[in-house]
Amino acid sequence: MPTKRSQEFMDLKHGNDKKASKPLIEKRRRARINHSLAQLKTLVIDSKSESTRQTKLEKADILEMTVQHLREIKKRETAVTALDARYGKKKFEIGFMECVRQVELFLATLMDSNLTESKKV
Repeated sequence: MPTKRSQEFMDLKHGNDKKASKPLIEKRRRARINHSLAQLKTLVIDSKSESTRQTKLEKADILEMTVQHLREIKKRETAVTALDARYGKKKFEIGFMECVRQVELFLATLMDSNLTESKKV
């Protein structure tokens, strides 16, 4: 004899008892939403200072805090990316100047050795 849960699954699978399954589906959907909101609350509140910790927050508060936190993260990442771009350009310029200096030294050495050889002849 199938259990109640397996019977519900079979009914859902075969399309039987659709009216009875709608409340069950809605209940599961709400449970998933509440579970995700609880996880968001933990993540966002852990990232905030101690003064913003509250025991009871409404769902809308949790979502607003999450949006605000994500915007702060994006703003920081944008600033870091801009700084990295400027640093990368400066690093390229320094490397280029070092390369020019090495070429000048090589050419000077080459020219010096050519002058020395021509004086011997």
